[in-house]
Amino acid sequence: MKLALAILATCSIGWLSAQEFRVGSRVGDFQIQDLDGKQVAFSSLRGPVTVVTFIATQCPVSNAYNQRMNALYRDYAPKNVKFVFINANRSEPASEVRQHAKNAAFVFAVYKDANNAIADRFGAEVTPESYVIDGSGAIRYHGYIDDSMNEPRVRKQGLRLALDAVLANKPVEAVETKAFGCTIKRGRKSS
Repeated sequence: MKLALAILATCSIGWLSAQEFRVGSRVGDFQIQDLDGKQVAFSSLRGPVTVVTFIATQCPVSNAYNQRMNALYRDYAPKNVKFVFINANRSEPASEVRQHAKNAAFVFAVYKDANNAIADRFGAEVTPESYVIDGSGAIRYHGYIDDSMNEPRVRKQGLRLALDAVLANKPVEAVETKAFGCTIKRGRKSS
């Protein structure tokens, strides 16, 4: 048991140490793949305010948010907020992500982080997990979309509150909330 915990801790430290994007830090440019495998620069997807959200095809928590993510997109895209939805699960190939997006009737594009490089840089752990980036490139919010998988039980709209504050050029009240969901299924890193 102790050996298993030591191995788990070492693996967790390994990918967490790669995290470079944190609340308050600036997000540098990176390459992400569209679902056809084409490399796309993050800088071409950014806007005055950008939301990066890690999602999954097989996670029931992430799937409980499918329509809420569509609603966020519909409500905030007209306010010049850009959205970058990313699937970083090694167990969910691009073809599955494409079919899932179609079945869920997503009104937004989904990108693939095939080897978790982007999830590692953000320190993303679960799906769904969101980040709000302002026009200067600084992360102003990290955490949950809202505080309950069960929509009628939602009390705090973390992502919406953060977006409203950033759009109004005001401080975000809760800059970090505890995202919850299924763990991102990471690929093994070669040494």
